[in-house]
Amino acid sequence: MRLDPAEVPGLPLPCALLDRDGQALAATPEWAGAGPGSAVFQVGQGHLVVASEVPTPELDTLVGRLLATLEEAAGAVAAVEARRLEVLSAGLALVAGRPPSAELMGDVRRVLELALAAIPARTQGLVVEVVEPLPELAVPAPAAVALAVTQLAVNAHQHERASRVRLRVDRGPSFYVEWPSSAPRTVRVESHRHTSRRGGWGWGYVQMVADALGATALPPGPCGPGAIGACLGLGGVQLTLPLAEMGGGAVRRATLAWDQDPGVPRFGEPVRGALVELLSAAAREPGRIAYRDLYRARAGVHGTWVALPPESGASRARDLIRGLAHERALWSAPEPHATRLHGLVSLLGIALGEPWPSVPPSVWADLAPQAARALRVPLPSSLESLVLPDPRLLAVLLSELEGRLLESGGQVYVQPSPGAARGTFWAALGAEPTGVLHVNP
Repeated sequence: MRLDPAEVPGLPLPCALLDRDGQALAATPEWAGAGPGSAVFQVGQGHLVVASEVPTPELDTLVGRLLATLEEAAGAVAAVEARRLEVLSAGLALVAGRPPSAELMGDVRRVLELALAAIPARTQGLVVEVVEPLPELAVPAPAAVALAVTQLAVNAHQHERASRVRLRVDRGPSFYVEWPSSAPRTVRVESHRHTSRRGGWGWGYVQMVADALGATALPPGPCGPGAIGACLGLGGVQLTLPLAEMGGGAVRRATLAWDQDPGVPRFGEPVRGALVELLSAAAREPGRIAYRDLYRARAGVHGTWVALPPESGASRARDLIRGLAHERALWSAPEPHATRLHGLVSLLGIALGEPWPSVPPSVWADLAPQAARALRVPLPSSLESLVLPDPRLLAVLLSELEGRLLESGGQVYVQPSPGAARGTFWAALGAEPTGVLHVNP
């Protein structure tokens, strides 16, 4: 199904159509900007970005700062660690609603180089084999594709108990992750688009990459005698958002992703079930989004659009940030990158709802001098508070906000400079334009 920019404002989602340069061509009234938890879908030469139900565009400043620091750190570490950081950056960018750049092109070999660096960091003892020869094919956004390949290998290791996988690339290109299996029947993953209607095979991140590239993600199935495999195919670009236009009591237009949902009528079929109530609710308030079950609808002059919203929201962003916090590639970065990365990852997690971290006095005494030297900020050797904040996080705050540390009644605060108090970094932390930030609640 071809989606015209003029049709975008009628979609029942908080979304915008961006061109190759990231400029908005059209948007719905609910669109406030991208942020952690957004979902990206390729549409022709552009991308449709769908924000979460509770958008957080103010956090894009933190995301941008973290992505820039990851890029700086990748230039200062060994090649393997740099590749891991590149894959991590691709995941963070996608989960924050940032489409892959049209300039990011690579080839099949580059994808597998990145995946071979990332897979050992996510698994233990998994043997990985590459099937040669590799086809000479161009690949868009190789780090994002490597993220999906890595996740497929992790899924096989964790959910299928695979001790060995092989990476195979076919025409398209299509990237296969295969493993031995003596299962007498087909391994079947419930790959419904919504998390509440599928199993827990870790399919979400694979689908996230497929959506951003207009690709096809195929769940595990037989791929030869005694072998099971899953696949990411880049052969045909398509809009993978489950979306349909209703008119005359039937499905007038629909994406392939819509037709793959067994719970809704397909293209050309009459409207039935819960969608009847949804369309009636949308018709009563034209121009506004109506909600029923998992689906959303908006009635317009020429018809009604119905969509299954993507798995947006802060939960996946929080999961990725937790993974970043424990990523070995971050530990190996030299200073000042290691301290800055740790602090920024922690701050983004806090902004997404994680609690402020604390450390015991011994950890403060050990890390505070190192963090102070790395970012050239003043940190005392000890604090009077019984609950001590992470000194690396505190060092980043003092550096970014050009601020100073305050203590009062056992509580610790950061006071920004007047200029920083009016900046986007301060606003991203949910702080008031004036005042102080409480860092050890």
